[in-house]
Amino acid sequence: MNRKGQALIEFVLILPVLIFVLFSVIDFGIIFSTKNTLENDSVDIVNLFKNGTSLEEIKAMYNNNDINISTDGEYYTFMITTSVNLITPGLNKILGDPYLINVERIVPYA
Repeated sequence: MNRKGQALIEFVLILPVLIFVLFSVIDFGIIFSTKNTLENDSVDIVNLFKNGTSLEEIKAMYNNNDINISTDGEYYTFMITTSVNLITPGLNKILGDPYLINVERIVPYA
């Protein structure tokens, strides 16, 4: 019996699953990295807004993010959104493509 042919067939059968897992790990790494960057940007945006920078100037500095500021009378709510294009085929059907990342920061009037 030829074991080399059997190993080749098993490898060919498992290869698509391994590639899917590899690309999924890369996609989730990109998503988490982008989320972390957005969290850091939200701190900077809040500080800029508190120091008197206008919303238009902030949006010009962070032009790849969608920035919305709302208020309820006591708190400011900063909603920062960006999107990530997924590279894994099939994962975009599960998560949506582009995948939207939202960060919300609520700060009191100061």
